[in-house]
Amino acid sequence: MYPSVKMKKFSNFSTRVTYISFTLLFSFFNLDAETVAQTSKNINKFAIDSLDEKNYKNENGNIFLYGIQTNGSDTNQGKLACAKVASIVLKKAKALDRIVLAVRNIEDQFKNWKKIDKEEDLKPGDIVIWVNRYSGRNDKKCTGNGNCHVGIFTDKGYFHNDPILKSPSFNGVSLLGFYFKNAYRPK
Repeated sequence: MYPSVKMKKFSNFSTRVTYISFTLLFSFFNLDAETVAQTSKNINKFAIDSLDEKNYKNENGNIFLYGIQTNGSDTNQGKLACAKVASIVLKKAKALDRIVLAVRNIEDQFKNWKKIDKEEDLKPGDIVIWVNRYSGRNDKKCTGNGNCHVGIFTDKGYFHNDPILKSPSFNGVSLLGFYFKNAYRPK
């Protein structure tokens, strides 16, 4: 897995230790880069696949995404389900360890990821935060009750819970009610 040090001739012990340290350090960075790329791919894939008939079910008005109901009383019957829908996908992609119900919780979970400040810089797998044009705060802080919105940028566009349809979807007219705040990407 790691390059062999025996092939190299070193003038002293200190040089050998330095070589081994840098070799191991760069090997870990390469593994991390692969993990980061795979995390983004997984998020993109699970978001795209979420609306396939095996992953999305509408049973008498009860909507299930990967087996978890999205429009129950915990989300005001789906009107405030964006964080839950996004976190279901993020948990499935192993980027999150639990389901959350608030945009601010999503932001807290990913504050150590790379922050993307321009919408044109988005890549598939990025977690996108929007601010409500009508009820959003001037400081753009996400405090609840629909003043912010969260989704995932994918190869098919924006995956999110549509607050008008009260259901997971791609793109849609409801996004016109929001403006881009920022996004987060694995780093």
